[in-house]
Amino acid sequence: MDAILFSVLQSAFKSIADEININMFRSAYSAVITEGRDIGAAIFDSNGHLIAQGESDLAVFVTMMEYSCREVTSRYKGDINEGDVFINNDPFVGGTHFNDVEIIKPVFYRGEFIGMVAIAGHWPDVGGSTPGSLSPNAEEHFEEGLRIPPIKIMSRGSIIGGVYDIILANVRIPSERAGDLMAQISSVGIGEKRLNELAEKYSVKNLLEFMDQTISYACVMLEKEIEEIPNGEYSFYEYMDRESKYSDEPVKIALTMKVKGNRMEFDFSGSDPQTRSAANSTFSSTVSAVIVTIKSLFPDIPMNYGCFIPISFIIPEGSVVNAKPPAAISAMAATVYEKVIGVALGALSQAVPEKSTGCPHGLINLTIGGVDTNTNQFYVAYLFSEGGFGGRAHKDGSAGLVSLFGGGARITPVEVFERKYPIMFSEWALRKDSGGPGKFRGGNGSRKTFRLTHGHARLTALGDREKFPPWGLFGGKESLYQGLVMNEGMSNEVNLTLKASNYLIESGNDVTILAAGGGGYGNPLERDVSMVMEDYIQGYISIGHAKKAYGVIIENNKVNEKATEGLRAEMAIAGREL
Repeated sequence: MDAILFSVLQSAFKSIADEININMFRSAYSAVITEGRDIGAAIFDSNGHLIAQGESDLAVFVTMMEYSCREVTSRYKGDINEGDVFINNDPFVGGTHFNDVEIIKPVFYRGEFIGMVAIAGHWPDVGGSTPGSLSPNAEEHFEEGLRIPPIKIMSRGSIIGGVYDIILANVRIPSERAGDLMAQISSVGIGEKRLNELAEKYSVKNLLEFMDQTISYACVMLEKEIEEIPNGEYSFYEYMDRESKYSDEPVKIALTMKVKGNRMEFDFSGSDPQTRSAANSTFSSTVSAVIVTIKSLFPDIPMNYGCFIPISFIIPEGSVVNAKPPAAISAMAATVYEKVIGVALGALSQAVPEKSTGCPHGLINLTIGGVDTNTNQFYVAYLFSEGGFGGRAHKDGSAGLVSLFGGGARITPVEVFERKYPIMFSEWALRKDSGGPGKFRGGNGSRKTFRLTHGHARLTALGDREKFPPWGLFGGKESLYQGLVMNEGMSNEVNLTLKASNYLIESGNDVTILAAGGGGYGNPLERDVSMVMEDYIQGYISIGHAKKAYGVIIENNKVNEKATEGLRAEMAIAGREL
């Protein structure tokens, strides 16, 4: 295939994935999809291998659906027909947690099975013991809602009524879930139509040839990057704060990355056993977190199955990074997945320091569910945090972003929450002094404070980094811790923790989400004084933080250069902050 046609088809495939997403944004019912864009669409070949994704996808979904689509082609070999649509949310078969529901549609052109289009989206509730279906204290996945293995939701163009009815009978707010489900089915239908149009215009032969070549292209690009990394072993480990109410002991995630030639191996031997709680990951989730991390350091490589080929994994069964049923998994994204990204970043920082970053903040998931006493209608509100990314070799980390694997997500406007739910926000701002100090500092985290306007509700939180904050690199410092507090600074303050489960909150009580910043990169005493001053002017840091972390004395809105020079010399000798 000539280079021009290859480039045209590469852009066309991306555009199809983008259009699938756009249709979903416009037609879904849930705010987390229409505003937060907690979705991801992609195109796969007839073997279930990833071919292309869009520009606004959550990376976690796209990499995970590789395993889901493979399972569909394997499980239903000989029984995949035109008009069929599959549904899956099984974490043990390519899903994330039960809330993330995947819809997969095989694509036929003139009777020939040529590929698949798929979209995953976060449903705010799929049943289970807590509103929102996220439960840090769940001991088995049966407590977390409806588990749907890869099955047909449509057969030859018709909805399978029994499957549809079972799903809606087991979720809170079935009318909203029905809207999300039909939006997903409609969206993959658009993807099917566009792929057929490409086949008509450029021929099936060229489409199939492109699919093979784009996989080879990505594989070769990644192999070349790996060849630049010195051969050897690079080890790193992290701890989750604790698993849940069942234990206060930290949970270890350990990684040894081995590089030889143009191949990499990620060995998670030494990680702790799967937990009694919902803080567990599955094999495909752990692989996904590693692929996402590698892709973040090598952004020019197309994201497709080719990125999987040069990489192998050792992930012990029954460990916290490869849990087996009936393990609970609803806390995966906000706990283990984030830590796998952390250890992968840590190992890669030793191998490619110029491309690496300080550790990013950890995702915080929050659900608030109850009955709106004004309307007598049940509601489930879903929030996620925005924090800081780590400092880089030549640039500060970004501030107020969703997690590394959620790059396509957007911040849901306050007005949407306040219109849909009995919730009012009094604060939503960057968190001063939260970015890890460094020659290039980490981006700031955020603060959100809200209260119920009337009635009461049940609150559940999933998150981490209350004890072990995002770390810095090469002399860079850690950021502030994360947290969840009710009535902060008042006599009735309560530390809810990021493992709160079904906690009863009443109207009039303020709940504050504290998201961390990113870790710093390089020695803070090497940070340009003018950059420290600019951070103060912008409100990112306080006068006290400028002095303590950077040795910069600010008086009357100006830098005292002589005092700063003396203090920095003193701190350099001491080798620490004040």
